[in-house]
Amino acid sequence: MTKFNHYSSLFLDFKKHELKFSTLDKYTNIVRDRLNPFFGEMEVKDIKPSDVKKWLYAISDVGGKSKQIFLGVLSGILQEALYDEIIEKNPVRMVRPPKNSKEKIKPFTADEVNQIMGLTSNDNYRFYLAIAFYTGMRSGEIIALKKTDIDFKKNTIKVQRTRSRFGESTPKTTYSIREVPIIELLLPYIQELYNLHDHEYLFITQYKKPYLTTNVFQEQFWKPSLKELGIEYRRPYNARHTYATNMLYNNLVTPVQLAQLLGHANTQMVFDVYVNYLDTFNNDFDRSINIYK
Repeated sequence: MTKFNHYSSLFLDFKKHELKFSTLDKYTNIVRDRLNPFFGEMEVKDIKPSDVKKWLYAISDVGGKSKQIFLGVLSGILQEALYDEIIEKNPVRMVRPPKNSKEKIKPFTADEVNQIMGLTSNDNYRFYLAIAFYTGMRSGEIIALKKTDIDFKKNTIKVQRTRSRFGESTPKTTYSIREVPIIELLLPYIQELYNLHDHEYLFITQYKKPYLTTNVFQEQFWKPSLKELGIEYRRPYNARHTYATNMLYNNLVTPVQLAQLLGHANTQMVFDVYVNYLDTFNNDFDRSINIYK
């Protein structure tokens, strides 16, 4: 007789050889906190689609996207039992995954961006904000920048790594490795940051080490500044949304160009998230146009 927690352990052992440490850590937390408490002591062969549904429908503290991830990990675990011929069918395959509602975004206004950028006197945070709002780069990509990534002749930034509490790695996807233009508004910030010190990384702590996360920016500056300015709280990641929506709304790029700038594989995310958001601006539609003149 083989219990679920045996295969959940095997699954994680196998994934150590296939996944980035950050993703493995995420899967480990899902197994420990979401799956083993419910399925752990159950015999794998006794797990039925109705058990999966009972577990899935009882989850109320996360949205559809997270539930899909949980379900995917559960399916992967039971798939290992299927390969070993402990079960004849994977019960997860007979459960309809929950719908994933499209992400709702609320970008900052131009006035809010100027207020946020004008409130801090901390250099690293000021430079971080400028790069975030003027390139749409992810936080981990920003703090992973090295001086060799800056090309002042072409006025571009080479995005080719990211940093997190798990250390340094390649970006989120292969498409995230890209070149981002340094616009004129950003150039003075990049030049000042570049000449600030002799370290290979652009962003370094007081101990002359590169940052692992931007948590210090968020806790010491981001949250207090939004509160002081009376601006509704949004994650620092919202700077990326703000960049994207304004680039599209002001007709500065096409959806294809924006996808490339943001490091997406295709335009699906652009249309699902940003174009749908911009579709709400019906008040700006020119109703005097003559379509068939």
